Amino acid sequence: MLTLALDTANDRIAVALAGEGREVARVEILTRGHAERLFPLIDELLAEAGTEIGRITRIAVNVGPGSFTGIRIAVAAARGLGLALGIPVVGIDALRLIAASLDEPAGGPVLAAVDARRGEVYAALYGRNGEVLEAPFAADADTVLARLGDRAAVLAGSGAPLLAHQAAVSGRRVPSVDAMTGTLPLALARLGALADPAAAPPRPLYLRAPDAKPQPPVPGLLA
Repeated sequence: MLTLALDTANDRIAVALAGEGREVARVEILTRGHAERLFPLIDELLAEAGTEIGRITRIAVNVGPGSFTGIRIAVAAARGLGLALGIPVVGIDALRLIAASLDEPAGGPVLAAVDARRGEVYAALYGRNGEVLEAPFAADADTVLARLGDRAAVLAGSGAPLLAHQAAVSGRRVPSVDAMTGTLPLALARLGALADPAAAPPRPLYLRAPDAKPQPPVPGLLA
């Protein structure tokens, strides 16, 4: 299986290719222009891997939570490519991806967290083998810690420092912290290769309403 991974959920763009003895990834920091840069970056990735788009057998996409517009760009691109190539497309949530991107294996459950702004974090709890112990949800840091903090061995993701600070000021135990600057695109490809297409649809994961009302649909993106 040759899996293409696409991620435009935040202020960067990441693509990866894994399978058939290949593991290639590219990441660019990008605050805007994700839609224009995505397909040229895919072409560059395929050239580096020495393969062609027609050899891809699966596509994995980060479905968030993350940037409202960014998520839509990658999901729309993944769906379009999957339809054109006649191959499965699977969605992997950003919190699961965080748990799979740790520098070192966790010694226990991983509390993956993304800074959601407005005093909240997106959070989920995963076991050492990636199993879901608590599904993704949005809440303030104190609520997340009250619900999951005592079970976590590691706090990971952009929301980890917020949780660690809240744990310290409230007198709770402070787990190890990995405030990773970015997830691993190859981890997304590997997760995508293992996912069941029937159980992991490529659908944006929104845990709360967007901060602003979205503009009318852009041709080529999701309605």
